[in-house]
Amino acid sequence: MKNMNKVLMLFIGAVAILLMSCSDSGTGPDPKKDPAIAVNLSEITLSGSSRWDRFDLMNSGGGQLEWKIDGKPEWLDVSAVSGIGLTATDTTTIRLTTRFDKLAYGSYTGEIKISSNGGQTTIIVTLNYQPPKLKVENGVINMDRHYRYSELVLINEGGGELDWKITARPAWLKFDADSGTVYGHPELIPFRAQVQLLEYGEYTDKVYIQSNGGDFEINVYLSYEREVEVYAGVGAANINLGDTYLMVERLYGKPTSSGYVRPEKTVFIHNVDYSDLGLEFRIKNNSPILFGSGEVGYIRMLAPYDGLTPESIGIGSLSSDLVTAYDQPIEKNGGEWRYEEITFVIRNNKVSEMIIQEPGFLP
Repeated sequence: MKNMNKVLMLFIGAVAILLMSCSDSGTGPDPKKDPAIAVNLSEITLSGSSRWDRFDLMNSGGGQLEWKIDGKPEWLDVSAVSGIGLTATDTTTIRLTTRFDKLAYGSYTGEIKISSNGGQTTIIVTLNYQPPKLKVENGVINMDRHYRYSELVLINEGGGELDWKITARPAWLKFDADSGTVYGHPELIPFRAQVQLLEYGEYTDKVYIQSNGGDFEINVYLSYEREVEVYAGVGAANINLGDTYLMVERLYGKPTSSGYVRPEKTVFIHNVDYSDLGLEFRIKNNSPILFGSGEVGYIRMLAPYDGLTPESIGIGSLSSDLVTAYDQPIEKNGGEWRYEEITFVIRNNKVSEMIIQEPGFLP
């Protein structure tokens, strides 16, 4: 029996050693291996902008990689020329900027040569440098209260740096940027109609864009009327309870502010505010990050929001008109008048807020 026990203990020890050796293999960089240089691209067609033109430098071996750029075209700037201490778990991104001021129009090819204590590598760069040429995909902008946010798409159909500037626009049409530079990739410039600055009616105007690749004129049309779009228990402002945040963002763009509370360990309620529109959405998901799939469970409306209920009640309506349309509320809590599936907040005998939410949505 003692011999059997000894054999069993030896067997268990051998298995333990084997498992430990297996678990240690392949779990991290091997300091005994020599460093080896690697890049993710061997050829790059340049757009001219460091936003797009870049490559990643890595150590595919072990130890620590020391590298240096030994050669590059004189018309190309790099974000770093050397580095040390690059392990197998690290990546260094090198951004490239084309110096068009050192070039004439034409086609160019060059090499970026990199040496290291883990070998050498070369990246071929090519550039087709043509005069800039402006293209605008939005030849006409049609807007109304349901479509008041979109993006201006600017394209450089030529080459080099296309410098553009909006020289005239309606006062009620706000762009995130009024000037900039376009390289080899389209630039998207968000814009929004600030309808709270307007009286109800029809508007026609123009946007003028000047650039070193030609000028462009955009016709702008806006129809703005007060409409019924607040439905108790359903939704408001063309967003229904249960719709996703992606639908909100597509309709209204990025919010002016956002945050979240965490009523439960795996529940996050995100507050998404569009203060210029008088809209607040509360969206539930299971992450501190607001993903597009989070669902709307609460909609709050306040000035300058001007949507109406089917009974023609909206922000600014008299409380007496509210009672005429809805009768007495189910419950009054200070200025909060709760009706079935909708709550009105009364201040100075007028409706100052309207709230629609899913039952039990908030803690």
